[in-house]
Amino acid sequence: MIDCLLRVEVLTNSDSETVHSKLSLNDTARETIKILQRKSDDSFEKFISALTETEQGHVVHILTGAGSSPMSKEHRKLLRSKKEELEMFCDPVNGVISALAAANAVNSGDEARIRRRATLNEMAGELAETLTRKADDAFNAFVTALNKTGQNHVTYILTGEGDSQPVSEECRAKLKAKRFRVVKSIYADCIVSSLISKGVFSSYDQQRVDSRLIDDKKGEMIVNLIAIKSQSVFGGFIDTLNECHHDHVATELMGIEIVGEIQTQVSTEEEMVRADSDLVEEELRNNMQQAFTNKETAVNVITNDVLSLNGISQPDIEDGSIIVKFRCRDHAALVSLGKLFTSKQLEQLFTKVFCPRFAEKDLRALSLKIEDEEFERHKELKLMTDEHREALLSSAERLDGKLTVKGELLDKLSLCRRRRQTIERAGTHQQQVRTLTDIVSRQPDSAFTQLLELLPPLNLYAKLHLNVFILLASGGQKP
Repeated sequence: MIDCLLRVEVLTNSDSETVHSKLSLNDTARETIKILQRKSDDSFEKFISALTETEQGHVVHILTGAGSSPMSKEHRKLLRSKKEELEMFCDPVNGVISALAAANAVNSGDEARIRRRATLNEMAGELAETLTRKADDAFNAFVTALNKTGQNHVTYILTGEGDSQPVSEECRAKLKAKRFRVVKSIYADCIVSSLISKGVFSSYDQQRVDSRLIDDKKGEMIVNLIAIKSQSVFGGFIDTLNECHHDHVATELMGIEIVGEIQTQVSTEEEMVRADSDLVEEELRNNMQQAFTNKETAVNVITNDVLSLNGISQPDIEDGSIIVKFRCRDHAALVSLGKLFTSKQLEQLFTKVFCPRFAEKDLRALSLKIEDEEFERHKELKLMTDEHREALLSSAERLDGKLTVKGELLDKLSLCRRRRQTIERAGTHQQQVRTLTDIVSRQPDSAFTQLLELLPPLNLYAKLHLNVFILLASGGQKP
């Protein structure tokens, strides 16, 4: 608009410099009005023409009553009161700005100014502030653009309508707390196509990930994008991890679920044991479900005094016999649960808390059964340790010429088709070694041991180097 007023000689270069010296939009607008008030009367009509030319008809409406109405107080208040959430979850460059430009809700100057911002958060904040200065129908155009680009959860933030909600604070906290380990364990090329197929990512999301040349940077972009999407999209991300040989990453984010069974011991006549046991089992299951749901004082002995202190959340009690599910925060918590189980401390606690409630039913004791496979299966999903990862990555250059990457070695490694093809297609032997060590470093920790055991005797140097590195990295504490 200032350029238009300069062109028709309403403003001088000195006026323009004065306006542009102001830091905020409010101050530049206020200064422009002050200058115009000192101009000749025909400047008013030229000002109206400049507003029309720069697609600010809503400002013309304020001055003349003609044209579209400016943003309503309700919509302006919504955009400003929800600005922090919009900065957290709105993805302006994922089609929103383009859709708004196509709907004439923002002009080319607005678009350029928004895109110049350094981060998505800053872009979203600039977009929200820009829209508050537009016509009221720009708000509806914004909502339409959000829905069109798969950002219904942002629409929910603004309107409270719809079923799609942003990623929960709990899940965002997990992505933040475990960001470093997750990024180091993601192999982007294995999951991006599936993320698109599930509607988790758009094609533009894929471009942003693929544009990163380093695998860790690709992983960072994936985590950044998931954190600003909907809760259902987060669920699709976890499903994709489990389906695309990244179940160790899914476990790291969501925790480890161990399923056990509570069995009852009833002291009655032998022929009545099964019938009585079934009846007691049903009543006991209902009682346990209510006790944990209502957080009764008695069960807090189990939940707070034992499980929580070891990183294990409150158990879920489900139908189908008495199924009990423990969710462990991490692998340290899994180890703690294993100790509580093998020492029978958990079993004794369940017996102590619940058996007295069914004394008249001749309930003598409760036993907790967890299959060994439950623990072993999840131990295999432990993420690569820092020492093992560093040992692998530091070995890439030193093992060139010492480690031979052959089909028989790849056959025995736990590699999906895409990972194996990536290794085989590496241009040189050195690149193959580097690709192999990088890919193994992103797999569960068990993959390190597997690789070490598969190295043939001729690669004794490789084994020696890896073991010595671990010894040095751990301060001499590991063999």
